[in-house]
Amino acid sequence: MTEIIIAAISAGLPTIATIITAITQAKTASKNAAKQSILQLILEDRMDWRDGKLPTNYQNVLHEYDIYTKAGGNSYVKKRVEDYKAWIEKIEADRQVA
Repeated sequence: MTEIIIAAISAGLPTIATIITAITQAKTASKNAAKQSILQLILEDRMDWRDGKLPTNYQNVLHEYDIYTKAGGNSYVKKRVEDYKAWIEKIEADRQVA
């Protein structure tokens, strides 16, 4: 009986470790992909604005930001998104005045 328990533990621990590692890596990959998407979308909107076009990526930025924060994102991207949201609000306010 002891040998069966030892064999089960010996076989089970590497499997559990592999599963935990895979989950952790998937979460990190998701966070990094969302971060890159957020920064790229913000950059695209800034470039479009510079070229005289209205920003179009607001909803996509917010969607990616939700993914980013659920995956444990940090304050660097939070600050960038807050600045972006303030910029969009200013554009909308300026358009309503004009």
